[in-house]
Amino acid sequence: MTADPASDVLRWVREGEKVFGQVLQSLHSCETLAEDNQRLHQEMDSMREELRQLRAERVEVAETLKAIAEQVTRLATVALQRLGRPVG
Repeated sequence: MTADPASDVLRWVREGEKVFGQVLQSLHSCETLAEDNQRLHQEMDSMREELRQLRAERVEVAETLKAIAEQVTRLATVALQRLGRPVG
C-alpha cells in the first residue's frame, strides 16, 4: 500500500478488470471446449452407428457371395455331369 489510498484503489480496480477479463476469456474458452466436446461426441455416435451399419452390410454381402458361389458350383457340377465328365 502506498501513501495515496486513492491510487491504490485505482490500481486494484485496474488489476481487477484485467483479472476479470482473463476469467471471462477462460470461461469463453471453456464454453467453446464444451461445445467442441459435445460436437465430437455426436460425431462419434454417428460414426459408431455408421460402422454398425457397414458391418451388418458386410455380413449380408458375404452371405450373398457365398450363396452365389454355391449356386455357381452347383451349376458347374450339373454342366460337367451333362457333358459326361466325372465330378469330384
